[in-house]
Amino acid sequence: MFKVETMAPNLLKVEISGKITASQMSDGLDSLFPLTNKMSDGRLLAIYHDVEFPEAGAILEEMKRLPQLFGVIGKIGKVALVSNQKWIRDIAMLEGKLIPNMTIRSFEFKDRSKAEAYLDIGNDEEDDFENFPV
Repeated sequence: MFKVETMAPNLLKVEISGKITASQMSDGLDSLFPLTNKMSDGRLLAIYHDVEFPEAGAILEEMKRLPQLFGVIGKIGKVALVSNQKWIRDIAMLEGKLIPNMTIRSFEFKDRSKAEAYLDIGNDEEDDFENFPV
């Protein structure tokens, strides 16, 4: 499964589970790209459930779309990855060190509320203006 949804104007949630096929990768990326078109300084909540290494066709599908993926990377500044699989969290931490202008933090499922707090999920941007000191 590769599912993408909008949680707020600059906040997306991506859920991935199982072994991703080429068609799932294609459909997931087709969903992701239009949602990031108008984003700037976006946030991403990435949820990984029991992920297996993707099929070769899925990797090829991702490689074909690298230019578009680099565009998405430029629009997202914060990522919170939630997974109980250590290897997934380790890869995310490595990517966070390699990708400029993006901060990636990884969390276990028991710490999902910390991941959401890191992304300020639930805090309305309008509230910031209401509490602005005069």
